[in-house]
Amino acid sequence: MRENFYMGGVCGMGMAPLAAFLKEDGREVFGFDDTPNSGIKASLEKLGIGVSDKIESGRFFDLMVISSALARRKNEILKLYPDAKIIRRGECWAKLCENRRLTAVVGSHGKSTVSAMIAHASLKLNLDCGFLIGAVPNDFPMHRYCPEGEIVVSEIDESDGTIENFHPEVLVALNADLDHTDTYADYARLEDMFARLFARTKRKILYPARDKTLERIAGKYAARSRAVETPQDFMGANAAMALAALEETFGKKFCPSVFESYKGLLRRQEILCDGAEIFAMADYAHHPTEIKSFIEWFLGRHPENPLIFFQPHRYTRTRRFAKDFAEILSEFSERATVALLPVYPASETYDANGSSRAIFDLCREGSIMLVKPEDFGNIIDAFKTKNAGAKINMAIVGAGDFYFEAKNYFLKQNEKASKNSRF
Repeated sequence: MRENFYMGGVCGMGMAPLAAFLKEDGREVFGFDDTPNSGIKASLEKLGIGVSDKIESGRFFDLMVISSALARRKNEILKLYPDAKIIRRGECWAKLCENRRLTAVVGSHGKSTVSAMIAHASLKLNLDCGFLIGAVPNDFPMHRYCPEGEIVVSEIDESDGTIENFHPEVLVALNADLDHTDTYADYARLEDMFARLFARTKRKILYPARDKTLERIAGKYAARSRAVETPQDFMGANAAMALAALEETFGKKFCPSVFESYKGLLRRQEILCDGAEIFAMADYAHHPTEIKSFIEWFLGRHPENPLIFFQPHRYTRTRRFAKDFAEILSEFSERATVALLPVYPASETYDANGSSRAIFDLCREGSIMLVKPEDFGNIIDAFKTKNAGAKINMAIVGAGDFYFEAKNYFLKQNEKASKNSRF
């Protein structure tokens, strides 16, 4: 008898590929999502996965799987289904990986990119494996099914603690930066998590040679760990880690050029506009380390008339890193115009100490602007005027919802330009 899965937040970046994988694994899958992405919803429905826009009563299911965002609504769900067995997304994925040969990609940032680069190479080289990616690749699906006993490549997430359920065959540890402090409150707890994960890894642990924290933890497992030499540039470092993971997973050497045709992910160095007046790129960076790395990389390539918009993600993270954000934004304000947007709460309740104002108040006086999303067009127009029509190089940084507003703005501008060009 097939198991029935009811998936909450089914159109989310992590939930959608999991739902598809479950369906292809022979399970009956249906789900709900309050704010479904229309493209993802259509893709799921093509697979035979029904999607409603709210939780429905009277459904029969064996397991309900919920995203981290829905965990706060667990009591609401239990009112409708008091006897429901509810598990988190990571717990469900760990269960599926138990009897598969998991190459797991972990770290506070870079997981989606590195796992997607490995997936891209596996498709290009016709390597037999499955994968699950927590972001949208530009030229291939978010998942590829594989049966039990086969290799599967996936990022695994430490944000909600479900990482404790995974037992990888190969572990690709990218960094050990403190991020999700509501789960791992300090560096000691984060390092303990990595130590437990390293102990559970069956065959090989890969980590960047210049990460001293990971090097120290891996020292206890010297026989099955390897330091990978990586360049300072974060794009080069991602490629080096992806190549090492590919070779360790499949037991053979590969040419680095396999990644040259990799076309990236949405929201990871995604070009939103490349016109005569504006070049705009969006990046999902939301931790201080990756924000600094991305902006440095961006300004190195687009130094003329740079305009940077940053939207912090979650009040808890902003409260913890307000000083770091302020230092980074103040530093880059010497080379760019910097605009700070309101925090994207991601279902968290308002916290003044974790607000954008808290960052702004710590910045060097006069160094950055505190702005609202609705000011976006006016800021661009004023910047154009100030720079006498010179091309603007713009970066949209952060993991919040402003990305969608910015993307929609440029789509409308492109449509307007297209109409004008006909006359």
